[in-house]
Amino acid sequence: MTHKEYKEKMERGIAQVRAGQAITKTMKELERMAEDEMRVAQLQLPDPADADPHPRLLLEGRGIHAGEGFTALFPDGWHDITLEVSWEPTGPGCWYISTPGFKDVCPVGLFVKV
Repeated sequence: MTHKEYKEKMERGIAQVRAGQAITKTMKELERMAEDEMRVAQLQLPDPADADPHPRLLLEGRGIHAGEGFTALFPDGWHDITLEVSWEPTGPGCWYISTPGFKDVCPVGLFVKV
């Protein structure tokens, strides 16, 4: 194994450890919320029967609207975010977080306060 290959392998390993730590931290936060009886729900994919090219994401069975704000759980804690819809692409991928610093995060699957 060359030095470059070794360095790349170590960097991948460190990234995986950091990701694991973030998941553990998030799970601890979810457990603490359960103890505090804080209500949270997960943003979910649209109903498959929704034929709209820009289908609404679901939160507790309700379709959400563009411009709605949520307090979402991220690995470093809770953050207020706003969800928007772009014209392209179509389908669930049209949803994005317009809040600065979160534009590259997919909102599907996030846990939010309800």
